[in-house]
Amino acid sequence: KLISNSKFHSPRWSFGEGGISNFKQNKGITLIELIVVLAVFMLIIGVTVSIFTSVIKRQRGILKEQELLNQTGYIVEYTSRTMRAAVKDTTGSCLGTTGFIYLLTHFNSAVGFYEGIKFITEDNVCQEFFLDADKILKETKNASLPQNILSSTKFNIKYVRFIINGDKVLTAASGSDSIQPRVT
Repeated sequence: KLISNSKFHSPRWSFGEGGISNFKQNKGITLIELIVVLAVFMLIIGVTVSIFTSVIKRQRGILKEQELLNQTGYIVEYTSRTMRAAVKDTTGSCLGTTGFIYLLTHFNSAVGFYEGIKFITEDNVCQEFFLDADKILKETKNASLPQNILSSTKFNIKYVRFIINGDKVLTAASGSDSIQPRVT
């Protein structure tokens, strides 16, 4: 056989048993070569699809986390802004007693704390925030229906806890307390 020392040069002619043969006439590939190429191709496609799938799953998780943070931020901002403007109930028509600013509602005996709070806004509207039995945070104004949904139905809230002045025993805050009422 004709041997070439060049790495980049392939011989054009070989001397075999049948005489001189031309490699250019042998243009096909063997079945084994085809199987090897297909196996490598399938391996590359499999790895690429796997990486793409994991990236898509992670992106979905990030979007859900972002939506949860956005909704939580909205709820906290809306409720705190509304409760900061609470005024005394001078008639007792909303909180049941005159002089109160906040009244805790919706006691959950399973967890042992209140999941709702009622107060009068500066516009003289009796408003309440509470966690309903369907685990969605809602609000009512002047005890009217329909109730406004504050949290998305995509998320189930396990519990909400309202505490007045950091005291877990207090169920109401009045304007005659020695400190400014605050709700956490």
